[in-house]
Amino acid sequence: MTIKHIAVIMDGNRRWATKRGMPKIMGHTQGGKNLFTIVDEAMKQDIGYITFYALSTENLKRSEEELSHLFSLFNKSVASLEKFIKNNVQLRVIGNLQLIPEEIRSKLESMIEKTKDFSHPKTILTLAVAYGGRDEIMRAIKKIMHSGINVSDINEEVVGRYLDTHDMPDVDLVIRTGGHKRLSNFLPWQTTYAEFYFTDILWPAFNKKEFISAIEWFEEQKRNKGK
Repeated sequence: MTIKHIAVIMDGNRRWATKRGMPKIMGHTQGGKNLFTIVDEAMKQDIGYITFYALSTENLKRSEEELSHLFSLFNKSVASLEKFIKNNVQLRVIGNLQLIPEEIRSKLESMIEKTKDFSHPKTILTLAVAYGGRDEIMRAIKKIMHSGINVSDINEEVVGRYLDTHDMPDVDLVIRTGGHKRLSNFLPWQTTYAEFYFTDILWPAFNKKEFISAIEWFEEQKRNKGK
Protein backbone atom coordinates (compact mmCIF):
# COMPACT_ATOMS: atom_id res chain seq x y z
CA MET A 1 0.00 0.00 0.00
CA THR A 2 1.13 3.51 -0.74
CA ILE A 3 1.44 5.88 2.17
CA LYS A 4 0.58 9.44 1.31
CA HIS A 5 0.59 11.00 4.77
CA ILE A 6 2.27 10.03 8.05
CA ALA A 7 1.56 11.88 11.31
CA VAL A 8 3.98 11.57 14.22
CA ILE A 9 3.35 12.16 17.93
CA MET A 10 6.83 12.68 19.35
CA ASP A 11 6.32 11.53 22.94
CA GLY A 12 8.91 10.66 25.57
CA ASN A 13 11.49 13.45 25.37
CA ARG A 14 11.42 14.28 29.07
CA ARG A 15 11.38 10.64 30.19
CA TRP A 16 14.34 9.91 27.91
CA ALA A 17 16.37 12.64 29.62
CA THR A 18 15.29 11.65 33.14
CA LYS A 19 16.39 8.05 32.57
CA ARG A 20 19.85 9.36 31.72
CA GLY A 21 20.09 11.69 34.68
CA MET A 22 19.82 14.75 32.45
CA PRO A 23 17.65 17.86 32.85
CA LYS A 24 14.28 17.30 31.16
CA ILE A 25 14.91 20.09 28.69
CA MET A 26 17.81 18.10 27.23
CA GLY A 27 15.28 15.53 26.08
CA HIS A 28 13.63 18.19 23.94
CA THR A 29 17.01 19.11 22.46
CA GLN A 30 17.68 15.52 21.44
CA GLY A 31 14.11 15.08 20.25
CA GLY A 32 14.45 18.12 18.01
CA LYS A 33 17.54 16.65 16.38
CA ASN A 34 15.74 13.36 15.85
CA LEU A 35 12.93 15.05 13.95
CA PHE A 36 15.34 15.92 11.17
CA THR A 37 16.70 12.36 11.12
CA ILE A 38 13.20 11.01 10.51
CA VAL A 39 12.38 13.67 7.89
CA ASP A 40 15.50 12.64 6.02
CA GLU A 41 14.34 9.01 6.02
CA ALA A 42 10.80 10.01 5.01
CA MET A 43 12.28 11.64 1.93
CA LYS A 44 14.19 8.46 1.08
CA GLN A 45 10.96 6.46 1.51
CA ASP A 46 9.11 8.82 -0.86
CA ILE A 47 6.59 9.89 1.78
CA GLY A 48 4.68 12.81 0.29
CA TYR A 49 3.42 14.30 3.55
CA ILE A 50 4.76 14.00 7.09
CA THR A 51 3.29 15.97 9.98
CA PHE A 52 4.87 16.29 13.42
CA TYR A 53 3.08 17.23 16.64
CA ALA A 54 5.69 19.78 17.68
CA LEU A 55 3.81 21.84 20.28
CA SER A 56 0.25 21.32 21.48
CA THR A 57 -2.08 23.91 22.96
CA GLU A 58 -1.78 21.95 26.22
CA ASN A 59 2.04 22.17 26.10
CA LEU A 60 1.69 25.94 26.35
CA LYS A 61 0.63 25.44 29.99
CA ARG A 62 4.06 24.07 30.96
CA SER A 63 6.60 25.94 33.08
CA GLU A 64 8.10 29.18 31.81
CA GLU A 65 11.57 27.60 31.87
CA GLU A 66 10.53 24.64 29.72
CA LEU A 67 8.62 26.80 27.25
CA SER A 68 11.57 29.16 26.96
CA HIS A 69 13.78 26.20 26.06
CA LEU A 70 11.24 24.86 23.57
CA PHE A 71 10.95 28.22 21.84
CA SER A 72 14.75 28.46 21.75
CA LEU A 73 14.82 25.07 20.02
CA PHE A 74 12.29 26.30 17.47
CA ASN A 75 14.57 29.21 16.69
CA LYS A 76 17.51 26.87 16.07
CA SER A 77 15.42 24.31 14.20
CA VAL A 78 14.10 26.84 11.70
CA ALA A 79 17.68 27.51 10.61
CA SER A 80 18.24 23.77 10.17
CA LEU A 81 15.30 23.61 7.79
CA GLU A 82 17.42 25.30 5.12
CA LYS A 83 19.03 21.91 4.44
CA PHE A 84 15.69 20.43 3.50
CA ILE A 85 14.70 23.38 1.35
CA LYS A 86 17.70 22.61 -0.83
CA ASN A 87 16.28 19.10 -1.21
CA ASN A 88 12.90 20.41 -2.39
CA VAL A 89 11.02 19.99 0.89
CA GLN A 90 8.08 22.31 1.40
CA LEU A 91 7.39 23.56 4.93
CA ARG A 92 3.92 24.14 6.32
CA VAL A 93 2.71 24.96 9.82
CA ILE A 94 -0.69 24.23 11.28
CA GLY A 95 -2.08 25.49 14.56
CA ASN A 96 -2.82 28.82 16.20
CA LEU A 97 0.40 30.72 15.58
CA GLN A 98 -0.96 33.75 17.44
CA LEU A 99 -0.17 31.84 20.63
CA ILE A 100 3.60 31.70 20.08
CA PRO A 101 6.25 34.47 20.31
CA GLU A 102 6.25 36.86 17.36
CA GLU A 103 9.94 36.24 16.60
CA ILE A 104 9.38 32.52 16.06
CA ARG A 105 6.15 33.08 14.16
CA SER A 106 7.94 35.47 11.82
CA LYS A 107 10.76 33.00 11.14
CA LEU A 108 8.34 30.17 10.45
CA GLU A 109 6.27 32.33 8.13
CA SER A 110 9.44 33.39 6.28
CA MET A 111 10.44 29.75 5.77
CA ILE A 112 6.94 28.87 4.58
CA GLU A 113 7.11 31.74 2.08
CA LYS A 114 10.43 30.46 0.71
CA THR A 115 9.01 27.03 -0.05
CA LYS A 116 5.40 27.71 -0.97
CA ASP A 117 6.02 27.85 -4.72
CA PHE A 118 7.81 24.50 -5.02
CA SER A 119 5.81 22.98 -7.86
CA HIS A 120 6.73 19.37 -7.16
CA PRO A 121 8.05 19.12 -3.58
CA LYS A 122 9.61 15.78 -2.71
CA THR A 123 8.09 15.90 0.75
CA ILE A 124 5.72 18.32 2.47
CA LEU A 125 6.87 18.72 6.05
CA THR A 126 4.20 20.08 8.39
CA LEU A 127 4.80 21.20 11.95
CA ALA A 128 1.80 21.31 14.26
CA VAL A 129 2.67 24.28 16.49
CA ALA A 130 0.36 25.57 19.24
CA TYR A 131 -1.99 23.00 17.74
CA GLY A 132 -5.03 21.31 19.22
CA GLY A 133 -7.54 19.30 17.23
CA ARG A 134 -10.54 20.75 19.03
CA ASP A 135 -9.12 24.24 18.61
CA GLU A 136 -8.68 23.63 14.88
CA ILE A 137 -12.28 22.46 14.50
CA MET A 138 -13.60 25.41 16.50
CA ARG A 139 -11.60 27.83 14.34
CA ALA A 140 -13.00 26.11 11.23
CA ILE A 141 -16.58 26.47 12.54
CA LYS A 142 -16.06 30.18 13.15
CA LYS A 143 -14.70 30.63 9.61
CA ILE A 144 -17.69 28.79 8.16
CA MET A 145 -20.10 30.94 10.19
CA HIS A 146 -18.47 34.11 8.86
CA SER A 147 -18.39 32.79 5.28
CA GLY A 148 -22.11 33.09 4.80
CA ILE A 149 -22.50 29.46 3.73
CA ASN A 150 -26.05 28.21 4.13
CA VAL A 151 -26.35 25.71 6.99
CA SER A 152 -28.01 23.16 4.68
CA ASP A 153 -24.95 23.28 2.41
CA ILE A 154 -22.46 22.35 5.14
CA ASN A 155 -21.07 18.85 4.68
CA GLU A 156 -17.78 17.04 5.33
CA GLU A 157 -16.19 18.52 2.23
CA VAL A 158 -17.07 22.06 3.30
CA VAL A 159 -15.71 21.54 6.84
CA GLY A 160 -12.52 20.05 5.40
CA ARG A 161 -11.94 23.17 3.30
CA TYR A 162 -11.78 25.30 6.45
CA LEU A 163 -9.38 23.11 8.41
CA ASP A 164 -5.66 23.91 8.67
CA THR A 165 -5.00 20.84 6.50
CA HIS A 166 -7.49 21.82 3.78
CA ASP A 167 -5.15 20.96 0.89
CA MET A 168 -3.58 17.84 2.39
CA PRO A 169 -4.69 14.20 2.16
CA ASP A 170 -6.06 12.50 5.26
CA VAL A 171 -3.53 10.72 7.45
CA ASP A 172 -2.77 7.10 6.54
CA LEU A 173 -0.49 6.24 9.44
CA VAL A 174 -0.12 7.70 12.92
CA ILE A 175 3.09 6.87 14.76
CA ARG A 176 3.19 7.54 18.49
CA THR A 177 6.32 6.90 20.50
CA GLY A 178 6.65 6.74 24.28
CA GLY A 179 4.18 3.99 25.16
CA HIS A 180 0.93 5.92 25.45
CA LYS A 181 -1.96 4.85 23.22
CA ARG A 182 -3.97 7.97 22.56
CA LEU A 183 -4.23 10.82 20.05
CA SER A 184 -3.86 13.62 22.61
CA ASN A 185 -5.95 16.07 20.57
CA PHE A 186 -3.87 15.55 17.41
CA LEU A 187 -5.63 15.68 14.02
CA PRO A 188 -8.90 14.02 15.18
CA TRP A 189 -10.72 14.83 11.92
CA GLN A 190 -7.88 13.80 9.62
CA THR A 191 -7.10 10.46 11.34
CA THR A 192 -10.60 8.99 11.19
CA TYR A 193 -9.42 6.05 9.05
CA ALA A 194 -5.72 6.09 9.88
CA GLU A 195 -3.78 3.09 11.13
CA PHE A 196 -2.18 3.58 14.57
CA TYR A 197 1.34 2.39 15.32
CA PHE A 198 2.26 2.61 19.00
CA THR A 199 5.72 1.89 20.36
CA ASP A 200 7.27 2.05 23.83
CA ILE A 201 10.45 3.56 22.36
CA LEU A 202 10.93 7.13 23.55
CA TRP A 203 11.08 9.71 20.78
CA PRO A 204 14.81 10.62 20.98
CA ALA A 205 15.62 6.90 20.55
CA PHE A 206 13.20 6.33 17.67
CA ASN A 207 15.62 5.88 14.79
CA LYS A 208 15.40 5.30 11.04
CA LYS A 209 15.19 1.52 11.51
CA GLU A 210 12.15 1.92 13.78
CA PHE A 211 10.55 4.31 11.30
CA ILE A 212 10.96 1.80 8.49
CA SER A 213 9.49 -0.91 10.75
CA ALA A 214 6.38 1.24 11.23
CA ILE A 215 6.02 1.64 7.47
CA GLU A 216 6.42 -2.11 6.93
CA TRP A 217 3.79 -2.78 9.62
CA PHE A 218 1.40 -0.42 7.82
CA GLU A 219 1.90 -2.25 4.54
CA GLU A 220 0.69 -5.47 6.19
CA GLN A 221 -2.63 -3.96 7.28
CA LYS A 222 -5.91 -4.53 5.46
CA ARG A 223 -7.60 -1.17 5.00
CA ASN A 224 -11.25 -1.26 3.98
CA LYS A 225 -12.32 1.97 5.72
CA GLY A 226 -15.55 0.45 6.96
CA LYS A 227 -16.60 -0.97 3.58
